[in-house]
Order: sequence, then C-alpha cells, then structure tokens
Amino acid sequence: MHKVSRREFLQSAGAALLWPVFSDIPLLGKRPAGQTPPTSLGRVARWREALREEASPSAKWVAWKKYDEVIPLYAAVEGKAPWVSNPIWFQTDGGFVHSAFVQPVENTPQSNVVTEVANSGIWVQVCVPIAELRWQPDSRSVARKVYYGTVYRAVKAVQNKAGDWWYQLKEGIGYSAGPYVPAWAMRYLPPEELAPLSPGQPDKHIEIDIAKQQLACFEGERLIFSSAIASGLRGTITPRGQYRVLTKRHTDWMIGGEGDNYYNLPGVPFPVYFTWSGIATHGTYWHNDYGRPKSHGCVNVPSEVAKLIFRWTEPSVPYQDYALRAKPDEGTPINVV
Repeated sequence: MHKVSRREFLQSAGAALLWPVFSDIPLLGKRPAGQTPPTSLGRVARWREALREEASPSAKWVAWKKYDEVIPLYAAVEGKAPWVSNPIWFQTDGGFVHSAFVQPVENTPQSNVVTEVANSGIWVQVCVPIAELRWQPDSRSVARKVYYGTVYRAVKAVQNKAGDWWYQLKEGIGYSAGPYVPAWAMRYLPPEELAPLSPGQPDKHIEIDIAKQQLACFEGERLIFSSAIASGLRGTITPRGQYRVLTKRHTDWMIGGEGDNYYNLPGVPFPVYFTWSGIATHGTYWHNDYGRPKSHGCVNVPSEVAKLIFRWTEPSVPYQDYALRAKPDEGTPINVV
C-alpha cells in the first residue's frame, strides 16, 4: 500500500480523515451539488446577506437576511463562487444564500442539567443558535448574546424563582465569576469528550500550508486528520516558520484590534497557541469561510476541528484546568509554510 507523505498531502486539493476516531467530522472543501447541509439551521453572521433566486452572486436579489437571523438549511449546493475558494451556497426558504457568513447551527435545548458543580467547575458549550446572558437569573435586561459552539466554564448552578436552572459562567466570558445563562441553552462537555487523543505519541506534528489554506496533523508520516483553514489577512499574516505548541486553553475571550479591525469574541473554542505574540489555531463562529485568509493572524478552523487539535496535541490539559503552558520542547511541533 502506498503511504501518503507530507508532500503528497499538501499537494492534494481535499481534506482527509484517516482514523476511525475522527470519522464523525465532515470532510471540508467543495461539496457536490445537492448535498445535505452541515446542520439543519444557519445563523447569519454579518450585518446582512443577500438571498438570491439561484446560487450565484449575479442572480436576482430576493431579500436581505439580517444579522443573527436564523434560517433553515435545506441543501448545500455548488454554485457560482463569489471568490474562487468558496462556491458553496445554502438553499433556504425563498432562495439561496452564500455560505461564507452563515454559521451552521442546531437548536438542541438540554433537559439534563448538571446541578452539582464542583469548585473546579464544568465545561459547557452553547447548543442553541443564540443564548442570552444576564447578570442575575431573574434580570430583565440581557447582558450579552453568545453563540452556538462557544465554550465556557460554568462555576455554579442556581435556580431562579420559577425553579429554572441557570449556570454562572467564568472563563470564556470573564476572569472572575460573571453572568448567568439558562442551563437548557448549554451542553455539558464531560471529561471523556475532552480526553487526550493518542497521548504521549512521540512523533506528532502539524503542517500548515498558507498558500493552500490547509492544516494537516501527522504521526510520523501517517496523516491523522486535516482541515481547510482561514489564516491571517495581509497586514496580519500568519507568520511562517517552525514552532511548538506553547499554551492550550479550553476557551478564550479574544479582544483586540482598533477601529474597523476591532474584535470582541467571547467563548472562542479550544485555542492552541504556538507563538508568544498570540497566534493560535482555534474554533470560529463569526464566519464559515475556509480556504482563504480572513483572520488577524490566527489559524481559523471549524470548532469541531479545533477540539480535535486541542485533544490531540501535546501537552494534554487536565479537565479541571483552564489552561496549560508547555514545558520547553514538550509541545507538538507546528510547521507553517
């Protein structure tokens, strides 16, 4: 059997999944026309998106879909690409919307709530399109909205006057115990879901190809899993070079930039930092456009891919810890070309 080398992989156009443990992660890249969409719903992730009669940027405009509007997704079709890296459109009520700024989401409210939270807290993930945070469970005013797939540490479970359970959140939204969220809007991430993958394997390494906008994880010459990425834009490019994992966190609240480039992103899932300037691989919920540069320097990947990278890379972060800094030469090597 022919063994896939790093060079052969990086010359290929598609993503690959070669381990059964990763088989539930969808292949990324071009989807054939009429394929089932990645989720049943989509959240519009910028101020407005055009709904068109056909899957083409030149097709007749039907309506605007506005920021945070949640729409049904009936199919993912390959249409005319607004830019070469992404020809995928979602079919929804009344027409087609380009996939780049439609976050795939589900609406799966939880009925099983962890009501006894240890001092170290538990990790939870938003499982509805949009969840509303409040400073107290019975507050009328909304402190902030948070989005599907974002991750937080819950440090307390309390009931309001009506008997409904709420989680108080900390990491991912603050550095001390902060706002509350309805427990039904959060999915509990148990330790086994975040457990290390092939821990201690000595020959793990990551290859990131900026020109091809691809990331691949290897054990020796064996390709374990891969993904399309969105790296840094011109002016905030992802630096090329040889690195190692420096710090890993279950989540992060990323704030930075100025003016039009300002960003304030709570609950960023599973960042794995590999430069002291703060460059990381991490999950993304503010766009759905992989295959071209879009970031402030980090390597954007879908949130489920970010979780795989977090679990697979060395060193492993204990469940009860927020973060872990690698010892010298302990972190998984990362080569950016």
